[in-house]
Amino acid sequence: MKLQNRFSRSVANRKRNMARKLMRPFLRYFYDTHFVMGSPDRLKIGERSAVANTLFNVSSGSITVGNRTIFGQGVMVITGTHEFRNGMRISLDPKEDDGSWGGNSEVPKEGFDISIGNGVFVASGAIILGKCHIGNNCIVAAGAVVTKSFPDYSIIAGIPARLIGDTRDKN
Repeated sequence: MKLQNRFSRSVANRKRNMARKLMRPFLRYFYDTHFVMGSPDRLKIGERSAVANTLFNVSSGSITVGNRTIFGQGVMVITGTHEFRNGMRISLDPKEDDGSWGGNSEVPKEGFDISIGNGVFVASGAIILGKCHIGNNCIVAAGAVVTKSFPDYSIIAGIPARLIGDTRDKN
């Protein structure tokens, strides 16, 4: 009986190892594929961070992501914004219209930087809007809309996002 169990485990281990080898390229693509709107030079991603299919918009600032930070599906990290004057987008004013869709004349080029610390987990569907800083070892809940900065160990949730807990309280 022991020989049969040992043989069964050996076969299962070989199958598992083969499956891992086959899945590795898919998982690498799945966890490392992201989209950058703007200059890729304005995005810095730390070591061993998983960005899944995150959208990074660096139109109005830079984005820095720390080491070992994980993003769920459909996360958006957005520095881009549009400036309004006299109650409307600048490009809608005939005197300011440069013929673009609005991106050239009304989108600031800097000042809305975003930094995300080490060991952060940003759950699926979260939106992070610049200018803000998320500290180390934070959790950003699914669907949260972050519009301001939070310190280390924050649990962040809501629309707009607010501090709801401390990760050091989790066991």
